[in-house]
Amino acid sequence: YGIFAINYPTLHDYFVENAPPLIYASPGGLYVNISGKRLRELRESSNLSLGDLGQILGVSRRTVAKYEAGMGTTIEIALRIEEAFDSGVVEPIDLVQSKSEQNTGEMQDIPGEIPIQAAIEEMGMHVQPMHRAPFQALVRYDSHTILTGYGSAQKVTRRAGIIGNISQVTRTHAMCVMTDDHRQRRIGRTLMISEDSLLSLDEPDDLIDLILN
Repeated sequence: YGIFAINYPTLHDYFVENAPPLIYASPGGLYVNISGKRLRELRESSNLSLGDLGQILGVSRRTVAKYEAGMGTTIEIALRIEEAFDSGVVEPIDLVQSKSEQNTGEMQDIPGEIPIQAAIEEMGMHVQPMHRAPFQALVRYDSHTILTGYGSAQKVTRRAGIIGNISQVTRTHAMCVMTDDHRQRRIGRTLMISEDSLLSLDEPDDLIDLILN
């Protein structure tokens, strides 16, 4: 979900010393982010094709194109690029802002349907949209907090177990609203409820009772 796991010295360097990290660990080894725009400028100014640069780096033409589109690479390849052009291309890692923030902070609604966020708020509950999380919103009412996922049954079923585990740790409730399935059930601690069933509820206490029972 785009959340970095870092140690305290890295956190301190980032916020106190203004020294962002350059290297991140991912399956397969250690990687860096490179500036695709800068790489393309260097390649074109050197009159090199994608294939030419690929031969220099020992990778395919398609891989070079992916680098220029923003894909990260290994430390070894990054060093080869900088040695080839005698210029830096590695970008620091921004720990708090994703390059491509696909979620705008709004709960995603299906066109033509009553917005789920508005429906919950009309019940008298507060909705806090979330991003970089397996659930789309925190729903609050009185002393209750509900981790809420929303989407197709296939999508939310995959996330229901994770949401339920998080709710157990945080001592909250867990709910997933399905847009294409009318079967009410539970997956672990997570209540699976259809969109129609949710919209049929009039009071917040009705939803809380449904989650607790």
